Amino acid sequence: MWLVPNPITVMALSLWTFSRWTTIAHHTCHGGYNNADKDRFFNSKGFALGSLQKRVGQWFDWMLPEAWNVEHNNLHHYRLGELDDPDLVERNLAVIDSYDYFLNF
Repeated sequence: MWLVPNPITVMALSLWTFSRWTTIAHHTCHGGYNNADKDRFFNSKGFALGSLQKRVGQWFDWMLPEAWNVEHNNLHHYRLGELDDPDLVERNLAVIDSYDYFLNF
C-alpha cells in the first residue's frame, strides 16, 4: 500500500535537519562545546572526523567537515563583509538584480 507524502511532514523533516545542523554542527565546529562536553563527542577537533560512521552520524552533508572548516572558519570569518568573503551576500545575490522575472511577483 502506498501513501502520498504529506508536504507538512516533508517540510518539518527538512526544517529539523537544517536546524540540527545549524545548532549542533556549526557551533561544534567553532569549538562552542569544547569545554561543555565531558565525553568530547561534540569537540571541534574530532567532530565527524576519523571514520565513515562518525562522518555519516554526525555530519550527513555533501561537504566534507574539513573543507567546511577551511572555507567557513578561515575564509569567511577572517574576511567578514570584505570582497574576499566567500559568503558575501551582496555579491552572491547580485545576479538576482538582473532578473526581471522576480520583479513580477
